[in-house]
Amino acid sequence: MSFEFIPAAYVAHDLGKKIMTATFDIENEWFFFDGAFNYSTNIQTSVNTWSNENFVAVYNDEIIAYFEGVWSRPLDIISSFRTINFNKKYSNLFALAFLRYLEHLFVNRNCNAFGWCVALQNERAAKQSARFTRDYCGHYVGLRHHSQKSYAGKISDVNMYEITQEEFFDWKNRRYKKRDCV
Repeated sequence: MSFEFIPAAYVAHDLGKKIMTATFDIENEWFFFDGAFNYSTNIQTSVNTWSNENFVAVYNDEIIAYFEGVWSRPLDIISSFRTINFNKKYSNLFALAFLRYLEHLFVNRNCNAFGWCVALQNERAAKQSARFTRDYCGHYVGLRHHSQKSYAGKISDVNMYEITQEEFFDWKNRRYKKRDCV
């Protein structure tokens, strides 16, 4: 199974419809932490790679995942990130797409660090982030209290995570060494 990994701007109209549909599913309430989705500011600005790195994973002509990173320039760090998995049956492809997104950031864009927060009340995402940093790369930074509000009005503490460029390349080198030994 393979997928396409393309800039979100290429499919902005279809992506806008997917995200609007996702607002009806309470499981996605933490994706809309700013309280709403605004098509004109959230999708149209995605072509600006100076301030955003927005990509989608497409499988069988269906957008299965969206990745939205916000640059903090000139530090070359992703200071804010959010993602949405539109089709849970492709969770393995979602994980591969996230790794490809990181590869793009660290290799193609020379990102120095990638940071993100996960609402503790978003239990599935909190478990996935903890597992990802344990099994692949990155580290836990800390806990911030009362830091995120879902579109349903819930307030949650967040766990903060980060992947540095060094951690990413160390993980990647270990992965290739393992593969070469087999």
